[in-house]
Amino acid sequence: MTKKCINCGADTAKKLIDLGPQPPSNRYFSGIRESYDAHPIEFGICTTCGLAQLFNPMPADVVRSRFEWISYNEPEGHLDDLVETLAAKIDFSAKTHIVGVTYKDESILARFKRKGVADTYRLSQVDDLHIAEPLASLETIQHVLSPDVAATLASKIGQADILLVRHIIEHALEPRRLLEACRNLCKPGGLMVIEVPDCRKVLDGHDHCFLWEEHISYFTPKTLRVFFQGTGFNDVDIRIYSYPMEDSLVAIVHNVCTSPKQLEINTGKELARMERFVSTFSSRGMRIKQYLQALRSQGKRVALFGAGHLAAKFINFYGLAEYLMGVIDDNPNKIGLYMPGSKLPIIGSDCLMQGKIDLCLLTLNPESEKKVLKANAEYLTRGGKFRSIFSSSANSINQDVGDD
Repeated sequence: MTKKCINCGADTAKKLIDLGPQPPSNRYFSGIRESYDAHPIEFGICTTCGLAQLFNPMPADVVRSRFEWISYNEPEGHLDDLVETLAAKIDFSAKTHIVGVTYKDESILARFKRKGVADTYRLSQVDDLHIAEPLASLETIQHVLSPDVAATLASKIGQADILLVRHIIEHALEPRRLLEACRNLCKPGGLMVIEVPDCRKVLDGHDHCFLWEEHISYFTPKTLRVFFQGTGFNDVDIRIYSYPMEDSLVAIVHNVCTSPKQLEINTGKELARMERFVSTFSSRGMRIKQYLQALRSQGKRVALFGAGHLAAKFINFYGLAEYLMGVIDDNPNKIGLYMPGSKLPIIGSDCLMQGKIDLCLLTLNPESEKKVLKANAEYLTRGGKFRSIFSSSANSINQDVGDD
């Protein structure tokens, strides 16, 4: 059975895998008896436009965090280069009006300020979008920021010469609707700078834990271009900024809307990539489970390091909770809580030096992984072992369990 695509609207979105009811990855527990919301995670692809996507996404009020200390960081090593690229495309001055849509845009707005641009503005969730819920974030902004709301805002703050839209399109239940809202916030002929994750590395590495209720769309460079073509934006410069785990896709779009182009994409290649990704789910999960089961039979103790959403999905998707002692995280807000779904305890890293853990599985980005390895050199000297759960890591668990 096919479903309606959230991008092109065709009834050709094909479900590839159903991961069953899952809790929000930000739903930590203070006690193991607490109940939690759960919602199915269903993943597939549109065979017309090629966009990989979640079906029947988790409602915004369920996704919304219950903790003010939860935050997500995006890679920013490319932002200096991006500012210089934009400078070559538009002769900006102190009076150039640059608008950021969310808090994700604050760091690049700061770079423009250092370049002498005085007229910068970031939409206020309270004053501009009238979002009263203090813990609301992207899941709510994408819903509230409609084309009509954007048009009203543009009359208030002025249309932007450059509109910054980092890491929200992939959160949108209706990405074309959000793009139309962005168009209304930007001057005709102005630039919209839209950034999303490039999902190719994690898909090709069969890292299933990157499927996440908060990311609805999973773009590749080809499907991102098709996304703009289908909405009438044809003057699009897509740049790929490389990172070890997920590359960043940045589309610099001239706000000149013409007739939508016929979709030009080999959906067969996109479909083959997604089918390979889901076909390895059971075998990879089984190999990891058997590996951990063998360690347990030898009396070895295993924990994860990093109590974030990737760890939660890794544990819950593969059903690994019974083989783990807990999840290590030195964030004082997390210590003493329990993981979403699995209810594994979150503990401090002192357990490593106390000899309580034989294998520590890292759920960290490469920079954080290096810091943890350096800080725990003595743990390694004493015979402890680190492995990353990610295929792209040089220290991947694939060394022990194999890959597909």
